[in-house]
Amino acid sequence: MGKNFFINLGTILAGIGGLFLFLKSRLSTGDIQKSKTDIKPCKRPFYYCEIHRNGEVSPCCPDFLKYESSPGNIGKEDFDKIWNGKIFTDLRQRVLKGDYSMCNRDICCFYEPCSVSDIPPDYKKGPKDFTMSYDFECNYHCITCRDSVKVNTAEEMDFYEIILLPKIIKAAKNAETIGLLGAGDPLCSRHTRHLMRELVKNYPGIKIRLSTNGFLMNEKNLTELEIQNNIQSVSVSVDAVNGETYKKIIRTDGFDTVIKNLEMMAEWKKQGRIEWMTINFVVHLLNYKEMPEFVKLAQKLDVTALFTTYRPWQSAEFYKKYDEVAVFEPANEHYCELAEILHDPVFKDKKHCLLEPRLLDIANS
Repeated sequence: MGKNFFINLGTILAGIGGLFLFLKSRLSTGDIQKSKTDIKPCKRPFYYCEIHRNGEVSPCCPDFLKYESSPGNIGKEDFDKIWNGKIFTDLRQRVLKGDYSMCNRDICCFYEPCSVSDIPPDYKKGPKDFTMSYDFECNYHCITCRDSVKVNTAEEMDFYEIILLPKIIKAAKNAETIGLLGAGDPLCSRHTRHLMRELVKNYPGIKIRLSTNGFLMNEKNLTELEIQNNIQSVSVSVDAVNGETYKKIIRTDGFDTVIKNLEMMAEWKKQGRIEWMTINFVVHLLNYKEMPEFVKLAQKLDVTALFTTYRPWQSAEFYKKYDEVAVFEPANEHYCELAEILHDPVFKDKKHCLLEPRLLDIANS
């Protein structure tokens, strides 16, 4: 599985954000190998969807599916018609029969086996959970993501605020949780900050899954947004345990601030203010040697370290260096060293460590 397969700008980080739901069902066992062989129905198409760039809707991470077209666009169509439309219906009918021919099972991390009785009886009313992955505004320009800080244009802001926001608020009528954000940073983005306020205002009981770089994840910001009591979980992209490595990847200072904020949120988790928390590590040439220490950081915080492989975004410097930096590819000169690292006993700690399927395959080889 090489470079071209993963080139799908705007969907990859959404997948990482979506791993929250997978984590919730798997943290107690750490078992992800079943996703390749189990033929029970998958619950996911009956309660979940993602909204991507330009308003495109997907029943799962698009990289995990084989449909050539999207189910629809919330900016142009009625969401209820999309949710109960052809592609969603087709996928649901297939998974009920144990037919996963439309799924990329080798990399899927979302599979949620269930019985028919587990399927929400009111699923046609709308998803119980959304992930919003269309807003790319971010205060960081990581070497793996983009080469400049992304600020939404006036045209993008008009589209998000005037077209998408009211439609999303309406579509969320049956939602219990909202995942923010798959492509930028929700605590930085002007639009997503507004969206969070409006969601909590309209649905006071709704829970938010935050996917963030953590720099702005402090109590002052969360309180100003009035979401401090609505956070279900946080997933923080860190990618290093060394400040110098962090600076090379993020291309700015901020490591000490992020660690301080991680400690605060870990304390919130301990107090029961949030349900669960992950710190994320995208594996590539610059950081793979720090993987064992990253698990130890997770152990110290009593949270879960989530390791995923680098996928290239066309907007990032690393895009042209995939073969060089993808240490998890067998042809890479550092692959054997990575395999040796992954045999460290620390990666057996299922409570504090989760490897995506291809990394787990290497660890088990």
